[in-house]
Order: sequence, then structure tokens, then C-alpha cells
Amino acid sequence: MVSGLPLLSVGSALAAPPTENQSTYVPLDPKRILDTREGLGATRAQVGPGGTLDLVVAGQNGVPANATAVVLNVTVTRVASATDIRIYPRPADATFPDVSNLNAPAGGTVANLATSKVGVGGAVRLRSSGGPVDLVADLQGYFLDGAAGASYTGLTPLRLLDTRETKNPLQAGAARALAVRGGSTGVPASATAVALNVTAVGATSGTDIRVYPTRAGVAPPLVSNLNPPAGRTTAAAVVVPIGTDGSVSLLSSRGTVHVVVDVAGYYTAGTEAGVFHPLPPRRLLDTRITGSAVGSGGTRDVVVAGNGQVPFSARVVVLNVTALGASGPTDVNVYPAPAGAGFPTASNLNLVPGQTVANTVIATVGREGAVRLRNANGTVHLVVDLAGWYGPAGDGWDVSWPQCTTAGSTTSRHPDGGAFAVVGLTRGRPFTDNECFADEYAWASSLPGGPAVYINADAPGPAAGTRWTTGPRTATCDGTSTDPDCGWNYGDNLASYAIGKMAGLAEKPQVFLDVEGPYNPGPVWQPSAGVNGNVIIAAINRLRAGGYRVGIYSNAKDWRNIAGGLQLTKVQNWTFPHADDTAPPCSAASSFSGGDVVMRQYQVSTDTPVYDRNHPC
Repeated sequence: MVSGLPLLSVGSALAAPPTENQSTYVPLDPKRILDTREGLGATRAQVGPGGTLDLVVAGQNGVPANATAVVLNVTVTRVASATDIRIYPRPADATFPDVSNLNAPAGGTVANLATSKVGVGGAVRLRSSGGPVDLVADLQGYFLDGAAGASYTGLTPLRLLDTRETKNPLQAGAARALAVRGGSTGVPASATAVALNVTAVGATSGTDIRVYPTRAGVAPPLVSNLNPPAGRTTAAAVVVPIGTDGSVSLLSSRGTVHVVVDVAGYYTAGTEAGVFHPLPPRRLLDTRITGSAVGSGGTRDVVVAGNGQVPFSARVVVLNVTALGASGPTDVNVYPAPAGAGFPTASNLNLVPGQTVANTVIATVGREGAVRLRNANGTVHLVVDLAGWYGPAGDGWDVSWPQCTTAGSTTSRHPDGGAFAVVGLTRGRPFTDNECFADEYAWASSLPGGPAVYINADAPGPAAGTRWTTGPRTATCDGTSTDPDCGWNYGDNLASYAIGKMAGLAEKPQVFLDVEGPYNPGPVWQPSAGVNGNVIIAAINRLRAGGYRVGIYSNAKDWRNIAGGLQLTKVQNWTFPHADDTAPPCSAASSFSGGDVVMRQYQVSTDTPVYDRNHPC
């Protein structure tokens, strides 16, 4: 990569201590903090259609003023007309995101777990599209920058309990303890809290179900997690502290009801697992817009890591998944996109025709950055919204041929620790091999956030020979540097070379195009931004056609000099600083192409030798 980066005086340990905007979780015993029916936490009044309610969460109820995000169980009830509820950080203005957290029909009572970044004044905002409605919120825990809380480990969903198999449903008022630590649960003895999906089946009457830590002599909390009507299958995500005996308790208020409990992951003290990056909510998928519902037994893969706001090093994402327009009764499950066709027996959403059902899913990410959604029966539309992601604590590295042991060596020097690494495939110029790539990539694969790859890009003109004149553009390419078709051919050839070199890897890593310079020695670009832009776009298209996620490494000045005003809003930005830069390094203003800024590069003066480091934004 580029030399001469500013040197920052920060600590050298990377793997354990969280860096800026990396949060750990503090679970709390569930506590009701809002009930508009009672005037708790807000004025005793319903929220009307299009109305909002600002709930101050930081600085009270055991949540510190500097909390970065909160976990709430939100219930909407006494619904006058059908509505969706949106929960998001309170903005400085009246804007609201195009997302939703729960959907309720007229007369319904519906609950869902919500993880929200804390906004202006320490508040989150709740907005109802219809109504009027009453809103109830139960506090489950909060996130705090630093290592004071717990980090998260995601699992492929695993079923812990199905009372239909034991023929022993919950009875009204009789708590049932469920062991969640040890044995075959996948949850270690050190876990302090657990993420579950709880499904109620066949309730004999409308009821509410509470899930809470088992503690001898302690009364159940006055909260609820899900509100199943009689006879309807209802699921809800739950994040709950684990009791001292390694169990959680389930309690139903009325009738009898079967419960199914699946574990999604767990929290342990410290930062050995994933730390949280809360984000303003954003929509990732809406099959109503793409016009393609998911069929019976069909799946839809959503690339989450290496796409949009989430860097490739993410291992878990917090999603809100909504299912609607089902042609028949079905269930939907969400799990890591696997290499094979298998799927877990656990489910996340259950619905029948006419219903719109949402549920939070804390989803483990597959090896190539995707989660898979599977529909069991009929057809159904799916909507996916993002709330944040978990990844390894600390920052990562990038390494390439300068770290080879000697010139031409196949072995390399590796920095100590680190969360992830980006490895150079080329040796400072396109079409030149980094001889120690295999060794460096194997090392990067051992890091908790895994590897990505970068490739050098340039536009050398006729000096590139047939790589400049031959390719997918069939129009006459006369070899002059001003012909944009030549740039397209060269970019396609550049990506094809890289794809061939990566063919033997165990997975398809994210690939960054290194767009910098011109400097000498190094990349050479044409004076025409149109030619250069064609190189970049053709390379991106070819890599994406090969199944690779793509980002760009550059800064505002280099990008402007090379690509002019080219905007690539769907391509992630990895930035390195330039003396002319004035924008904060991880802000939207530091985006050089209009894409999301997901990583920034820096160096540390105390490193010997000095390595390039990278902070996930």
C-alpha cells in the first residue's frame, strides 16, 4: 500500500482491547420502562398515526449516560388500525428510516425485540404508521464502548426445547426452568447471557410469555417477551441473562401453551468473542421490490459482511426480518449461508396468509459474508433490515510483498495479534505476483476476522499490449490511451487475472481495488477520467460476476485525480489519509466514491517494523 501514512501514538495490542465504536453488552434483569397505558416513561396517551414517542434510555434505569445502544422488548397493543412500529436513534430532525420493527393488525397485541443505537439526548424514537396505539417497552440491557461488558459468540441455530415432543406444555402461572449452559447446548459455563428464539404453539387462550434468569426466591419480573393469541404460532427473539444455576425460566400467564426454544448464541465477559457496532437502521432486502417471492423450500442469500455498512470481518449481524404475503402456512429460518444445501431445524418466523410478522434475528454470517433465509412452504415475501454487527475486538492489518522475508521469498513476516488482515495479491503493480501471498493469506485466515484481498489497479495505455486492446468490448480499439473501450478491456483482464490467482482458495474473499497515485514507481493512470473509470468499473463487474464482494482503497484526492467525479455508491470505501483531507476519517464525508466508508488505514510509530493498520468504521 501507500507509504508515508501519518503515525498515531496508540497502544500496540490489537486483539483484545476494543477500539473506537466497539461496544460490549451489559445484560440486565428485564425491567419495564415504558407503558403509555399507565403513563410510565411517557405521557399517558396513545400514539396517533404518524406520531412519534421519544424514550430517554441513557442515564437512567441502570443505563449509563454514555451507552451506545440498548436492547428493548417493545409491545404494541390496543391498536385502532393496522400499523408498523419503527424504533431508531432519535434524530436531530423529523426524518425516519425506511425500516420497521413490528407489525400489528387492528386489535392486535404484538411484541418484538429491538436493538437500537442511542440517539440525540440519550433517546430512541418509536414511530407508529397507523393507530392510535399504546406502546410498552421492557429494558433488557445496553451496550457500552470498551471492555466492561460481554462479547457475543454466534452459533448455527440449535433447538433446546420442544414441549410438543415431551407432551408437557407450559401451565398458567407455573414457571419452567430450561438449562441453557453446558451439555449439548453449545453454550459454555462462562456464558453470562444467551440469545434465544422462543416460539409459542397451540395456546388454549391468549397469553403472554416471560423469559427471565432463574433465581431462587426472586419473583418473576413484570415484563413480557411474546403475546401469542389462542391457537396462533408466535415467535420472538429473546436476549436474557442466565441464572446462577445455568438456566432461564419461562412463564405463561393463561391457559396452556407449547413452547419451542432455539439458541442463537451467547455472551461471555470480556472481548474474546464479538464486540458490537451499532448502526442507524437500513433496509437490505425487500422481495416485493425485486418482484420475486421466495418459493416453497426456496432460499434467498443476503450478503451482509463486505456489503453496505458492514465490513468483511463481521461474524454476526443483528437483523429485523419481516415475512408477509404468504400463500399458505409457513415458517422462515435464518442461518449462515453454507457451502452445502443443509439447513437447521430451528425457525425464526411463523405465519399464515394475511399476516405480516416480524422478528429480530441475531444471525451468524457464513464464510463468504452471507446469511440464508429459507421458506418452508408456499410463497412468501421477505424484508430484511440491519441494526448492527458483531466482529472481533481491535483493529486489523494489511500486508503484501514488502513483508516477504526476502525479495522473491514465499515466506513472510507477520505482525502479532490483530483482528483481521487484507493481503496483497499483486506486487505493487497489476499482473505481478506477490510471491508470499499464500503464506500471508494462510496467516490472515487464522485471525478471528479472517482475510480479504487487495489488487493493484492502473491504466497504462498502449504499453499494456493485448491486455489493453483485447477483451469483451468488440468495438474497434485502436490502442490509443483515449479510447474508453481499451480501459474496459484492461479492467476486465485485470480482474480475470486476480480471479485465476484466487481460484484455489477455500472461500471467495472480499477484494479491494487499490486505486491510488499516480506516483513513480507505482500505478500509472491516463489523463482521461473516463478511461480510468472504465478500468475500475469493468474490474468490479468482472469480480462480481465471479461471486466476489468488491471494495475500493483510495482517498478523496487520489480518486478525484484518477476517476474525476465517478460515483459508485454501492461499492464499499476503504480510506487512507491525505494531507488535504479535512473530513473525519470514518464519516460519510470521507467517502471518495459515495459508497459506505467501512475501514480506515493508519500507522503506529511504536511498531517495529511499521505496519499498516486498519480500523473498521
